[in-house]
Amino acid sequence: MVSNTAREQAIYQALKAVDEVVAALQAHLLEEHGADPERAAEQSTSTNSLKLLRQARERLGNGLRAIEADNIAETDGISLRNE
Repeated sequence: MVSNTAREQAIYQALKAVDEVVAALQAHLLEEHGADPERAAEQSTSTNSLKLLRQARERLGNGLRAIEADNIAETDGISLRNE
């Protein structure tokens, strides 16, 4: 049986990986497709995608807070906090 700590660590790693993918997609939309980062921007395919990615990152943030990711991140060897 998996301990609660191991389960939370696995959830943390999965959520962080998805967050990193979403961040990369956001950067791609901004840099390569000229998506307007303003929330009130005129609708286009790129800005609509950017809005969906923002929603995804908000949900990921909620999940990370739910498992108290700040405590886990302190021991994460690849966390940007360590740089």
